[in-house]
Amino acid sequence: MSAQANTRANQNISNESIHIDIDAVKSTTTVISVTARIDYIQRFSKQMTVVIDKNTAIYSQLARQYLAHISQESSKQEINVAFVAASSKLNDIQIRCRLIEQLFANTLFDPEQSLAVSLLRLVKQNNDTITILIEHAQALSLQVKYELCQLVDVAKKTQNNINVVIFGLEQVAQEVAQNKTLFDKKTSIIDASNGQVIALDHARFKNKTSIFESGMGLKITFATLIALLIVFITWFFLAEYENFSLTNLPVKPPITEVPKIEPQEAPLLIVRSKFASTADINLALLDQNSNKQLRAVAERDDILQALVFVEPTINNINATANIDEPASTSTSVPVLTNINITPKLVKPNEVKLYEPNQLPILPVILSEQYYLNAEEGYVVQITGFTNLSKLAIFIKKNKSLEYFSYQKNLNSQQFIVLTTKIYNDKAQAIEAMNALPETIKNLGSFLKSVSTIKREINTVNQ
Repeated sequence: MSAQANTRANQNISNESIHIDIDAVKSTTTVISVTARIDYIQRFSKQMTVVIDKNTAIYSQLARQYLAHISQESSKQEINVAFVAASSKLNDIQIRCRLIEQLFANTLFDPEQSLAVSLLRLVKQNNDTITILIEHAQALSLQVKYELCQLVDVAKKTQNNINVVIFGLEQVAQEVAQNKTLFDKKTSIIDASNGQVIALDHARFKNKTSIFESGMGLKITFATLIALLIVFITWFFLAEYENFSLTNLPVKPPITEVPKIEPQEAPLLIVRSKFASTADINLALLDQNSNKQLRAVAERDDILQALVFVEPTINNINATANIDEPASTSTSVPVLTNINITPKLVKPNEVKLYEPNQLPILPVILSEQYYLNAEEGYVVQITGFTNLSKLAIFIKKNKSLEYFSYQKNLNSQQFIVLTTKIYNDKAQAIEAMNALPETIKNLGSFLKSVSTIKREINTVNQ
């Protein structure tokens, strides 16, 4: 089925299955006036038409009425029509895919290209008259709105017959008015209630800012706060003035000199290594010392030795001792032994520093060489991710899915693309895309040639 026949079939189904209460539209005259106004703009001014209203039911009914009007006109001449109900769940790529697939079925295209580029190229190849209708235009991004406006403007200059009509709430016109430099003299706004054309600089499209958002309002508010702060500080000092008196200040007591006590030099006792006597042993058992030892102040070398790693060694051998034992006596007497302590310093090169690996780990193994080795063919692009955590969750949920992957640049970010295997001809690729699960199709799968993938890989590797 061709794109035009497919569109007409969808129109007949929508006319039979979709029923909106006629009371939602104010009058039949309004519908006729809006339809006539759209036809007039498309015939003479060649601009993108925006139909707005505060009520969703009203502009939706007008969109259905205009679609039925086009279906009657298409019986007289060949017209290719695409009708898309926009939603916040659809991204820009999915909107582009739905428009091009309705207008030109079984045609390869790049959904990442602007509609003004891809659609204009396809129109020149097929020499068709196309009309694009979009409902709930407030869900479209500013980028898609601008691409549709640019498409009509370029088609007008190249003598191609392309008409674009979008229906939505008043916020669509407000967004267009806020970006007047992009849409000025390229867009016509129609009020759905009376069919009148509204200028972009109309008062209803201007932002209604409060006094606090204006510069003068901020200055007045700031001055008021400063005045209140001054009044509060003045009141505070006046209230505390009565309680303030110099007689209530605390009196500082006189400072008495503390007599200096000069330390007396203690006699230095020289302790020599000797054998303990019987009296010393008795005093030690009774927790008494026969001799008093004086503690000396630590020298600079002793402090430096304590700050480094010190390992006791006896005669340069760890955990061994060379003790000069006295001649054996009949009585068991404790012996004093001299042990040499040698400091051991830790060298800087003995300490190893380990730096953690901060490189990101991809949850997939890139198979870019698989595409580079292929001469030609087609694949089905399943999906793509810039967030590696979301990519890992997708792979974990779809373990049975067979895929290949490569990396490309998208808006100066790393973008990992998942595709099917390479098919020799387009028919096999389309059959594989139709066989994908519905959850995968809803992500916006589409066909892509191997040559396009090679260009994207080479762009990343440059």
